[in-house]
Amino acid sequence: MSEPADQMSFEEALAGLDEIVARLEGGEVGLEEAVRLFEQGQRLLAVCRERLARAQRRIEELTVQGPPRDPDTQAPF
Repeated sequence: MSEPADQMSFEEALAGLDEIVARLEGGEVGLEEAVRLFEQGQRLLAVCRERLARAQRRIEELTVQGPPRDPDTQAPF
């Protein structure tokens, strides 16, 4: 994970979280590394939550607006 967390897509952040969980569950890391990975995981989790919240807000906006109208089939007022 070389790019900053705030520039990652949801999918990239989720993949990073999966990698961290696998490493932590593997039990092969020392305490300091585990703490560092946990901190990194917290940042990635925040990115995932923000991206999901943004998507939810957008879906809600689109739901309120309704489907786009085709100008050719619109009834005259």
